[in-house]
Amino acid sequence: MSDDKISLEFLASRVATLTDRVTDLELAVRDLKIRFGAFEARFSAIEERFGALEQRYSVQEECMSRMLAILVRLAERQGVSPQ
Repeated sequence: MSDDKISLEFLASRVATLTDRVTDLELAVRDLKIRFGAFEARFSAIEERFGALEQRYSVQEECMSRMLAILVRLAERQGVSPQ
């Protein structure tokens, strides 16, 4: 057996230090989870906005197609040839 012995105080101090470090890591991970949750909420809101914009452009495109069809029919009635 070795002459080096570990004292109970030394072991207790090492365990306390490791416990403190684990606690700090747990707090850091919790904070990161909160931040990532906030980012997720923001990205979801942006996704909803893009969806709304896409819907608006779809409606606008449909209206423009109908207007173009009307203009083409008017031009055909007036005898204007398409170029």
